[in-house]
Amino acid sequence: MATAKTPTSKTKTTRAKRPSVTTETSDNVVPMNTEISQQLEILRTDLKTLAQTVKDQALSKVEGRKETVKTVATEQKDAAMARYDELSTKAETQIREKPLSSMAIAVGAGLVLGAILRG
Repeated sequence: MATAKTPTSKTKTTRAKRPSVTTETSDNVVPMNTEISQQLEILRTDLKTLAQTVKDQALSKVEGRKETVKTVATEQKDAAMARYDELSTKAETQIREKPLSSMAIAVGAGLVLGAILRG
């Protein structure tokens, strides 16, 4: 038996040609070699300036907040000291007016604290 061979067809692929690179530039394109290093240096300088500005603004806000915190803390301290003085005076007055009751309360508190701490 004879087999017939059919010729195989080869497909030829063609690629599109790339445009040739020219050294000419249009008006809106920056020449690469000469100005890029200058522009990078300008950009670095601008970034340093921006970073310094942000840092200065942050420090300014921190200083403002720091003063606010100091003021509030001083007010709270003064209020606590006034309350302490008031309670101290009240306790001293109570002890002078009712010494036996005060002693009984102190002994009772001592016993409770001793029991708690002993475990």
